[in-house]
Amino acid sequence: MAKLKKNVTVRTHNRRVAVSSKNPAGTTVVDQHIRHLSGTFLDPEIIQEITESYPLKGVTIPTADDLGCPDGNKYDKQIAIWADYFAKKFKEQPAIHSNIIKALIGSESSFEADPSGNKVASGIAQITKPTFKALLAADGEAKEFIFRKVRQKDLKNPDIAIPMGIRWLYVKQKLAKHKLGRWPSPEELILEYKGMLKSQTKFKDKALKNFRKKYATLQN
Repeated sequence: MAKLKKNVTVRTHNRRVAVSSKNPAGTTVVDQHIRHLSGTFLDPEIIQEITESYPLKGVTIPTADDLGCPDGNKYDKQIAIWADYFAKKFKEQPAIHSNIIKALIGSESSFEADPSGNKVASGIAQITKPTFKALLAADGEAKEFIFRKVRQKDLKNPDIAIPMGIRWLYVKQKLAKHKLGRWPSPEELILEYKGMLKSQTKFKDKALKNFRKKYATLQN
């Protein structure tokens, strides 16, 4: 497996430049730039390598129920792999069960790789543009583990969108804990993923209705 790295922001550093009347010392201070340190990030090549080589022994496969969707069982392996991968990566947080992820994806997109009718979010995990940018930002909410060399149109590829969606779930789990003062329940996590955890509107239950039904089916 390829050695993973991550980007970190270096605040300032000195750079040698030609001596001139404006810069007689021959040095200048360069502001923020990105350098690579030993750590973690994912790009499409690494994602493919992990998906193809990940050991499945001990990995929790989501319940084999298509949830009434034509492709309902098509991505069980990817969900299982990346649920296990990020559970180990963020072991200081409660592991997010593969059935939660499968039910979320089913409620978001009915397992369609490129669902139509939603101009706000893209792909099987229905990732919004602000979320996509945050997942690639070395100084953003997901800075401990980001994605690189991923394009907006790549969200139409479930092999890429699924790990990105699961990574974002871990971001939202931590944010929900901050808001609640404890780790969130599955429903609270899904509400935070949808940006409605603290919402007082009537749309809150509507947003959960589809997830509740699908999650209950997988749990039975």
